[in-house]
Amino acid sequence: MNFKRLIWFIVTILFCVIGLMLGYTLGQHYIGLTYLEGSLQGKPGGVVVTVTMTVCGGIIMARLGSWFADRFLINGMNRFQSISPADRMLGIVGVLLGLVFAVLVTWPLPNNPYWWILLKLGAMLFGAIAGMALLQGMRDEMLNVFPQLGKLEGITDVETQQRAKLLDTNIIIDGRLASLCKTGFIDGPIYVPSFVLDEVQLIADSPDSLKRARGKRGLDVLNAMRDLTMPQPIGATEPIPMLNVYSDIPPQVRRINTVDSKLVELAKIMKAAIITNDTNLNRVAALQGLQVLNLNELTQSLRPVVLPGEEMNILISKEGKEAGQGVGYLDDGTMVVVNDAKQHIGETCKVNISSVIQTVAGKMIFAELKIKGSGDDLFNDDSNSHNNNPGGGVRRKNRA
Repeated sequence: MNFKRLIWFIVTILFCVIGLMLGYTLGQHYIGLTYLEGSLQGKPGGVVVTVTMTVCGGIIMARLGSWFADRFLINGMNRFQSISPADRMLGIVGVLLGLVFAVLVTWPLPNNPYWWILLKLGAMLFGAIAGMALLQGMRDEMLNVFPQLGKLEGITDVETQQRAKLLDTNIIIDGRLASLCKTGFIDGPIYVPSFVLDEVQLIADSPDSLKRARGKRGLDVLNAMRDLTMPQPIGATEPIPMLNVYSDIPPQVRRINTVDSKLVELAKIMKAAIITNDTNLNRVAALQGLQVLNLNELTQSLRPVVLPGEEMNILISKEGKEAGQGVGYLDDGTMVVVNDAKQHIGETCKVNISSVIQTVAGKMIFAELKIKGSGDDLFNDDSNSHNNNPGGGVRRKNRA
């Protein structure tokens, strides 16, 4: 029996006992009324009335106690547990300071008549609320002045300077995150919510072979990230893991149905960033003021800048849509459409960039074959030019 269930049981029994006592008292009062005097007192009918009202009182109060425990006590405990330890401590200290201030201010006031007492109680209530609100409003300043408050949450000095990050399902099954974290461009702490982990496991167990492969790849990524650690603060004796599973999901998040909505709500509560490559999730989270680290946007920003007029060596890998066009690709996957290059498929040619177009899917580059002139080599046979060859020095075909 867990602690919350024990509280529910104790409150229900307590209300049941109170109900039994009230029912018995009401039963005795009922049979002792003046107009019933002598008719039920001490007779079987009086016993039946007393037992019935006692049992009914116990059942009604037991149901009331069960409802009260579920609706208020356990719900309140869940909400209280969702608050960080630092916020709890600041709230308690603020209430105490507000009470002390109110008592000192109202101490000279008399206790008679009774409304002076009500005034004192009102001042104490106002002081408690004002003190709690004041310290909560100064949360960041208090954490800077008293760094020990941050350690109440199990957060090290390094983690207080780094924002927590939450992973969504798409970025896990994408497969690139572990390698990116190893480079140090994304630091911790990184959390995988339990409901996201459940969805990855569900994908890994899917009857569809493609989904199953992606789900297993996501689990492999998480296992690889388990070995990654954060920089150790001075004086630390144990390594700090970069990846953690977040299982203490607040009740208001558990009540949400969709995984993306749960992730956004949890990020708002934790004041965390979201790592994703889902465009829709990126937009929804950004609209709600959350920081989003989109891996696709990072990839786009890391693509080399190509300007019209530049020369480069491209391996013509296939035919283009238009007549005579050939298509090649840069190392990062950017498509290069080369005019009049159809006859050079499979060859590495020197091209001249004519235009660069930015589309929703990424960049598209259009180029022209460099016209062979004096001293020019269309197929880049010069061995010194291999350093500029994205195709890894692929030579042209042996032509008959």
